[in-house]
Parts: sequence; structure tokens; C-alpha cells
Amino acid sequence: MPDIKIGDVLEGVVFDFASGGEGVMKIDRFPVFVPFAIKGEMVRAKVTFVKKDCAFGELVEVVIPSEDRVKPVCPYFGRCGGCDLQHMSAEYQLLLKRYTVQNALQKIAGAHADVPIPIAGKALAYRNKFAAPFAYNQKSGRVSLGFFERRSHKVVPVKWCPVCGEWSGDLIGALTDWANECKISVYDENTGKGLLRHAVARNLDSLCLTLVINGDEIPHKDRLVALLKEKFEEFCIFASPNKKNTNVIFGDEVKLVYGENRRQNLGKFDAEASPKSFLQVNAEIMDKIYDRVAEALEDFDGEVVELYSGIGLLTAQLALRLPRAKICAVEIEPSATKDARDLARRLKLEDRVECVCADATEFMQNRKAGAKEALVLDPPRKGCDRRVLQAAIEAGFERIVYVSCNPQTLARDAAILLESYDLKDVQPFDMFAQTAEIETVCVFDKIAKTEV
Repeated sequence: MPDIKIGDVLEGVVFDFASGGEGVMKIDRFPVFVPFAIKGEMVRAKVTFVKKDCAFGELVEVVIPSEDRVKPVCPYFGRCGGCDLQHMSAEYQLLLKRYTVQNALQKIAGAHADVPIPIAGKALAYRNKFAAPFAYNQKSGRVSLGFFERRSHKVVPVKWCPVCGEWSGDLIGALTDWANECKISVYDENTGKGLLRHAVARNLDSLCLTLVINGDEIPHKDRLVALLKEKFEEFCIFASPNKKNTNVIFGDEVKLVYGENRRQNLGKFDAEASPKSFLQVNAEIMDKIYDRVAEALEDFDGEVVELYSGIGLLTAQLALRLPRAKICAVEIEPSATKDARDLARRLKLEDRVECVCADATEFMQNRKAGAKEALVLDPPRKGCDRRVLQAAIEAGFERIVYVSCNPQTLARDAAILLESYDLKDVQPFDMFAQTAEIETVCVFDKIAKTEV
């Protein structure tokens, strides 16, 4: 290990990318991770953290820039911790994301898959969700909204967010005008005092705003409503009291305090979504992913089992795209299972959709797949429990379709499945443009046994 200390300024050529989109340079074979650096560039970086096997630095200067470096659209990029890749051209971002998926599958799973360029949509103004903490500036005496700095709880105030679009600026303006005019206090995590904690909004067919507060009621609500009416034709407001000293955004409940929470268009159907319900933030790419999963299941006449099914959005989308399919959707959370059943009932899918509240591991360990049955896995970022994968292999599903939001855990799980399955298809989707995040749909087919 070279003698590298915090505060050292190092110069070198970026030879690779890390899984989070950081550039990696080596000093005497010792890797140094540098955010906002591009492969092939010569850069100078100031060391911020040192471990036994690597170091981390902040970009000081780009000595020789890449041809793919561009000027970021967002004035807050580099300070705000939301985006990772705005310093790269849109085309290069897609190449990097393909490399991330391909590299993970190869290094972790030993799968030499032909990974195509991610299917992409709009590079900006694609997010339908905005979530930001309130902040108070002691010097100016002003309330603002913003995003946390990378690896920090310091808020960077913003006036708009380019990946959300103009509506985020209208919302931020209305909220900060209201808070400052009415002199509403901001929560201080050190003292536990102050009212406003977070604003969380979803803007699909109409705006649904939730204010997370360290109290029970939203003060001066009429003034807030008046300011929002200047910019939004239709909206509703929820309050979510959260009086705990916690990093969890929402409180235990959300209560409607203004307007009506209307159904929103979710592709193949309309549905009412609670502020705490999970919805993909990019509706355009969400629809393309649903189409891809449905295509992978078109030739299956047997039952489709879906694990980690949540409130049943993917379940319903598949059922509507596959009119002959019977789907068993498994989810451990009782309230989510209830929502899924209600949705299936409203869409008149009860005869083809069964919603089961169960632990995925226990459910799979008690199941034997019939002929031509398929399994859909849509796990959280941490991936699948190894026992679930082993049970799936033992059950003998003909096809497994895996929807992933994390190439590293996807590759880890693929390594287990590849003991009994062939990786037939890989398709990344650029759900989160300007960030290092990538969604991937993989199709695994069971390896046919060779008879002697």
C-alpha cells in the first residue's frame, strides 16, 4: 500500500468505472475512487478517506478531459447528491450502464452475456416523484427545500430539479413562499424541535403532496392551498405526522387534509395510490419493463408465480397483457396484499389472480412447479434470499424472469440460478437517467436434462 493520507492531492489516469459510476485511478496499483471522473481522463483528486484496500477522493481538476464530458444541465450538480452522471453525454451514460450490467454478470456470475444498450426514454423531466427535506438558513432567516449532499445530512437548497421538470420548481416556490410568509418552523434533528420535515410529491395526472411534520396539523393551510392553485389545476394534500427522531421519512400514518386523492393513469389501468405506496418514478420506462416481462411469459400456459409482488401493480399489468395467464402473487406485507386483492377485484381479475400473504422463502419451500410454469422475481435492492432461489430451482420452474434494480445483487443471484438454468436474455432499462442506477430484466430457462 502506498503512503496515501487524507488531504493528499493525487494525479492519475482514470482506467475504469466503479459500480456507482465513479472513476477509478490507480496509484502504484492502489485504487482510488473519484466521483465525476470519466474513464480515460487525467484528473487530480483530493483524498477524503483511506481504507486498507482502496481510497476515496473528490475531483479537484480535470487535466485532460474526455470527449464525452459535457456541461451539466443542473446548476446544483456536484453538490446535490441526487445525480451521478450529468457530466457525461446521454449516449455515454447508456454505454456505461451496459458495461455495469455486463461487468457484474461476468465477474460475479461468470456469465458472458451479450448485454444490449439500455432501453431509454427522456434524459430529463422524467421523474414523477419529488421528495426533499426542508431546511432553515440561520443567516438569511429563510426556509428552503433541497437535497442532501452526497454522504451528508447537509441540505443543498434548490429552486427546481431538472430530472423532475418544471413542476418541481412550481411546487418548491409555493412551499417556500408559504413557509416564509407564514413563518413556519423547520425541524431540527439535533433539538427535535420545529415543524416541517419533508415534502413528498407525486405528479401524474394530478399532484399529490404529502407534508411530513413534527406535529399534528398543518398551519395556515388556506394560504398553502391558494399558492398551489396558482400553479396546479388539480391537487390534494396529505399530512404525515412524524415525531420520532428517525431517518425514516414518513410517520406511521398519512391523512388527507385537502382535496381528493384521485386515480392516476398507470399504463393499462387507473388506480388510486396512497402516498406511501411504491410506484416507479419513470412511467415511460415502467411501461416498457412491463411489456418486456409480459413478452417473456407469452408462451406459458401454466401458472405464473410472482414473488415480492407488493401492492400488485406488476401483477395487474401482466394479467392485463396476458389474458390467458393465471398469476399467484406472493407478498409478505398484509396491507400490501389487501391492496393487491382490491386492485384485482376492481379490474375484474379475481378469476385469474390469486394474492397470497406469505413469506417468499416459506411459500417456495412448500411448492412444486407444474409443467410449463414460470416464476417472476421482483425483489428489492438487496436481491433474493438464497433459500428462495434454491427452492425455485428445486421446484423446477421452466422459466424465471428476474426484474432487478441492482446489477450486483442480480449477478450474485444469477450465479446461483446458472447452476440449473441458462441465461437466455438480458435487457437493461434506463429508469433513472443522469444517475448510476439501472433496471434490468433477465430471462432464465431451465436446462433440459440429458437422458442416457
